[in-house]
Amino acid sequence: MRSLNASFLILLTTVVVAGGATDEWSRFRGPNGSGVADVSGLPAEFGPTRNVIWKTDLPQGFSSPVVSGGRIYLTGFRDGKLLSLAIDRATGKVLWEREAPRDRREKLDSRNHPASPSAATDGERVFFFFADYGLLAYDVNGKELWRRPLGPFNNVYGMGASPIVVDDLFSRPTIRATVSDSGGSADCRSS
Repeated sequence: MRSLNASFLILLTTVVVAGGATDEWSRFRGPNGSGVADVSGLPAEFGPTRNVIWKTDLPQGFSSPVVSGGRIYLTGFRDGKLLSLAIDRATGKVLWEREAPRDRREKLDSRNHPASPSAATDGERVFFFFADYGLLAYDVNGKELWRRPLGPFNNVYGMGASPIVVDDLFSRPTIRATVSDSGGSADCRSS
């Protein structure tokens, strides 16, 4: 668990340092899904005491950081609970942490994790997906907008696919959804 938390610290440090060139990393692998950012001036070395801006203890999770509007969004897993988190990009302070329902336990390969999918954001709303529950939407301040149970899913390795938001369309392999803040629900269709 310690090495996993250290990995988050390294990733978060990289995101925070790289932030000057691109302020938005709205989904897994960045704005265009390539995993490449057009940045310069990144540190050649970093570690526990070198080029670290802040450190924050975080729950276990395999999601990649998503950055928007001065916040970093992650999924986590602690004491059997699925967690959605928002972290202040400048200070590392956890701004909010929300527990997702866990109606079932999807079968997972030992190399996977219940908090694998990364969040996605449109800058106003943040979407979190957990295979053990489904889809949740929050505003950037952590107010739940809606939730939608989905699944169960049949994947021998467990779910690791992350959502994408384009305009008012949420997409993840096996799910397409039109998202709305009104009505408290999402119109979800399996594909």
